[in-house]
Amino acid sequence: MTRAPWSAAAPDAFASFDRIEALAAGAAEPALLDPVRIAVAAALAHPEEAARTPVSPNTHPPDPRAEICVRFAEQFVVDVSGVDDALRDALDGALGADMFVFTQVLYVVDVFQRGRIALERLFDIAYGPARAPEAGDLWPALEEFMRVVALQSALDPVTTELVRLRGARVHQCRVCQSRLSLRALDEAGDASIFEADADAGGARSAREQAALELADALVAQPTTIDAAFSARVRAQLSDAEITEIVLDVVRNAANKIAVALGGDAPEVTEGIQFYDVDATGDVVADVDREVVRAATA
Repeated sequence: MTRAPWSAAAPDAFASFDRIEALAAGAAEPALLDPVRIAVAAALAHPEEAARTPVSPNTHPPDPRAEICVRFAEQFVVDVSGVDDALRDALDGALGADMFVFTQVLYVVDVFQRGRIALERLFDIAYGPARAPEAGDLWPALEEFMRVVALQSALDPVTTELVRLRGARVHQCRVCQSRLSLRALDEAGDASIFEADADAGGARSAREQAALELADALVAQPTTIDAAFSARVRAQLSDAEITEIVLDVVRNAANKIAVALGGDAPEVTEGIQFYDVDATGDVVADVDREVVRAATA
């Protein structure tokens, strides 16, 4: 059987992707996860996912915590920056110590579904069913996924950083916006290309515009990707580059976890941190660019 273009381009990343979906499905109680899945599918205008969502047998009364989880999830999906203390306090009151795991699961239900939708529409191939739920610790699997994706290299550093910053600004992640890729800066030679107002300045190449259009669709509404959209993107970017952009957006959108929980404070009070990834895919950030160079050489 021929592998899908995305699996051929990044087999390790999608092996991790599929395992994470299975771990997320096993990490939350069905009485909470089922209504959240349905709410997320509705927010993404993806009825196929809602129809596939298994609903647990009604052997117990409805869980009163589900309504709180759904409200939190709906805001998380539509505009994570709008998650306020009231929503956080309500979720904390409902879940207590399980709040962090639930938010990880919600990130997977939301953003991995976005990735699936985008890939299916861009390549006109069904992604296939999710694996059966698995027991295990979700967070280490997410960290491994982030490392594997960070080491992908089909896309040039400048475009990669433009895509990352677009998502950071949409999600209003403070720490993400306080950082700049040293590798991308070295290639560009000028930091002005990465400023927010440069997006409207007509300075983007056709490839960069296509990459940002794809990033916008993923972080906003991936079901807007149609045949004409796919043709525009595929005229500028290779299958491997498209795949990497989708993976990058999924990886970068882990910032939604921090934003939703109010844990996205920057590590600097002024200026920026430079960052790069080391040989293992871990992020190294520092205000001194030479420290970053030495740690990631």
